[in-house]
Amino acid sequence: MKKLYLKDISKEIDLPEYVLRFYDKKGLIPFMNRDENNYRYIYYDKVSWLKTISCLKKAGMPLKEIKKYVDLALVGEQTFEERLKIILKQEKETLKQIEVLKEQLEFIQYKKEFYNKKSK
Repeated sequence: MKKLYLKDISKEIDLPEYVLRFYDKKGLIPFMNRDENNYRYIYYDKVSWLKTISCLKKAGMPLKEIKKYVDLALVGEQTFEERLKIILKQEKETLKQIEVLKEQLEFIQYKKEFYNKKSK
């Protein structure tokens, strides 16, 4: 089975190595291993865990909530309902963020048009 070290993981999921180390220290990466030289690695088949963690963080989920989600996932299928609640809550938050960004974009576009008209 293929091992991915931090440098490889960082490239694979587009997160800096220091962030991966931080996530590991916080217990967010349950399948992180260390080799005989104490270098961190995971097996390639576990990269999807990191992609999930990265996605949830980028969506604004607090690390404490991500940790809870990861811990529930490790328990297994009997936690599907609770994990679904977490995901639905984050979906609502993400949709709110999208609306805020849409408003900001509209304002920026308004200003762009304003300045384009004035500069002609």
